[in-house]
Amino acid sequence: MIRHTRRFFVFAIFIILLLVPSFNFSEGYYVRMVYETTKSGTMFRSEEVYESGDIKVVFVTSPESFTWVRVKDKYYIGNTNNLTRTFQIRDLADIAYEYVRSKKLDISVDGVYKFSEDTFSLEIFVVSGEIIRIFRKVGDVSTTMYINKLPKQFDMKSILSKFTLVENPNLPEEVYNLNNIFLWASVSEGKGYIRISGYDKEGKPLEMEINKTSGDFKIGSYYLKILKATEKTQKEIKNALRGN
Repeated sequence: MIRHTRRFFVFAIFIILLLVPSFNFSEGYYVRMVYETTKSGTMFRSEEVYESGDIKVVFVTSPESFTWVRVKDKYYIGNTNNLTRTFQIRDLADIAYEYVRSKKLDISVDGVYKFSEDTFSLEIFVVSGEIIRIFRKVGDVSTTMYINKLPKQFDMKSILSKFTLVENPNLPEEVYNLNNIFLWASVSEGKGYIRISGYDKEGKPLEMEINKTSGDFKIGSYYLKILKATEKTQKEIKNALRGN
């Protein structure tokens, strides 16, 4: 009787692990659903993620298809087998991990963790020691990520071999040194400039511009202009660009 009970218990735990969506910040395969809501409506995105060591491959499959890759501290993106290097790409899972790490927070106990900054709020849902959902609100934009980790064997070298990683001549190499100063960022291009906007590790607004006319730092044939940053972050930028 005890043997049968024990077998049933193990089987029940196995079923629960399969049914409950889970995630941890380590190697694995998982699928995600992301909902972004604005005043104009809600957008849905589905993703398939492979992560092993310092390599992460994300296949965005809906509503449009593209792939982005992180190899160590380099990021690449594209909708063909040729992926072009770009500035930092961090999804909600990366942002949550980096926020918790930089703030030295403890989310090891199951529950809902709510964090609020002046410009955004973040909620992290933990079940059985795993993050299963992340919610972020910035202004009138709300983003929710549902994470479901699944058992799947894969060969990361084989996956990565399908792509050609191409360097981007539009951004100086030194600019990529600023990747780790941002908690997250977005890049936009205008006439004669590239603007990088986001938040630093303290959750404060951070914005800079790359152009060929003027700025606070000379980087090769480009200039970097700090548009918005705290005093602490300005010092970090100076240290990262020391010698320029």
